[in-house]
Amino acid sequence: MPLTDRSKAKEGGFAQVRAALVKFAGDVVKAEWGQWGGKLVNDDGTPVTKTREFLEITCTNVEVLETTEELSMPITEWNFRENISEFKGSFWVDKFLESADKFKLLIPDGLLGKRIIFEKVTLEATKKGKDGTVTRDSKFDSTNYIIAGIAHTEATVPQSPSSSAGTPSPAASSEQDALNAVLKLAVGKTDAQFRTAIGLDPVLSKTPYMPLAKAGALMPALVASGKMTIVKVGTKEVYQMPS
Repeated sequence: MPLTDRSKAKEGGFAQVRAALVKFAGDVVKAEWGQWGGKLVNDDGTPVTKTREFLEITCTNVEVLETTEELSMPITEWNFRENISEFKGSFWVDKFLESADKFKLLIPDGLLGKRIIFEKVTLEATKKGKDGTVTRDSKFDSTNYIIAGIAHTEATVPQSPSSSAGTPSPAASSEQDALNAVLKLAVGKTDAQFRTAIGLDPVLSKTPYMPLAKAGALMPALVASGKMTIVKVGTKEVYQMPS
């Protein structure tokens, strides 16, 4: 039946998705600081509004885990902002940073290159009366996403053909060539840099190694198998071939 009651109109597009998306998993490809406000100024040059800072997080390969209603559009990429505060009692300190501490993630670089589960939660606001009683003040509630988990994917790294097994087949040789190319590509790069590089490589991006790399499972498996090591260069950890 056609809609005739304006009050029953539904949100559509990104606004509906933003409201309905409760929980999702995604590969974090960007986590960048930004600012808003403070652009309008008075005659004396002072800002009309205070500049606010935020952290914008962008995810790809999004998997929807929970919604309040069916999404009005499919999503494979999603981004959201976390407003930053220096004060206890804020969503940033009491919810988001608390969740980052729980999973031992440094903000923002610790988010990059990981497949993270984000979940929407609410920080309930309260107010204290003159008599000292504390009551709920829901109009000042804060709702946004926190880190609810880190998704792990088990990776099985193909083994090098054994010399005792005779001459490897063309398929095995091709697989070994691809693995050697992955190892060479990773040398000197951080994990985030490697994931970006393999995605841009015209050959490796089409191999079975690509989805493993995007899931954050390839390099840990290569390190665990002794095919790659991690060394610290300055403040960064980069991959190197074992000596």
